[in-house]
Amino acid sequence: MANKAAFIVDGHQEQKIVQRLCPGSPVRRHNCNGRDVEVAAAAKRIASLIRLIGNSYYPFVIVFDRESRTTAAMNLAKDIESQLRSEGITDELIIGVPDRMIENWILADWANAKAKGAFVESRPPASIEGTNGKGVVMKSLPRGGRYHETIEGVDWFIACNPSTLCSKSLSFRHFAHQLRALGCSWLKEAGTRKERGTTAGKRTQE
Repeated sequence: MANKAAFIVDGHQEQKIVQRLCPGSPVRRHNCNGRDVEVAAAAKRIASLIRLIGNSYYPFVIVFDRESRTTAAMNLAKDIESQLRSEGITDELIIGVPDRMIENWILADWANAKAKGAFVESRPPASIEGTNGKGVVMKSLPRGGRYHETIEGVDWFIACNPSTLCSKSLSFRHFAHQLRALGCSWLKEAGTRKERGTTAGKRTQE
């Protein structure tokens, strides 16, 4: 029987995304992020959730926004893992740190989000990583447009092509590289779509 991962994420938006992409996998919110939350305090909360879920699931996939912390996203992921190990957690961990928030990953596939009616401008901002992703999203909405994290935010993220996200976002690429070992169907489907597109392009040229 294949292993099934458990997820521990920032908030309701990420929880809804996981519930749609990975139905049946347990997903809990750590609800302790924010720029003023110390990594050690967040790790204590995450460690307690790992213990509550138990050892029936593995690995544990953790999503933790960088927010406005000065620590680089990949270094922050290492800090979180180090703190969790110091809490006695020995389970296999996959840690994804959006730089700075989930909206930055949505921005990385601007074309797909725009196709969903998200943005007015035809081009994405020059810089994706490290910006205030949600602020950029709000400023880019068409007149009368709306953005709710748990509605549009969920739909737009799921509409994104992971291959595009990997090419545009270093923080997502680092996360996706770890997720591939799980056989994630969302990542697999993206790869299949890309291969089909490449094959179709070659046939057209012929």
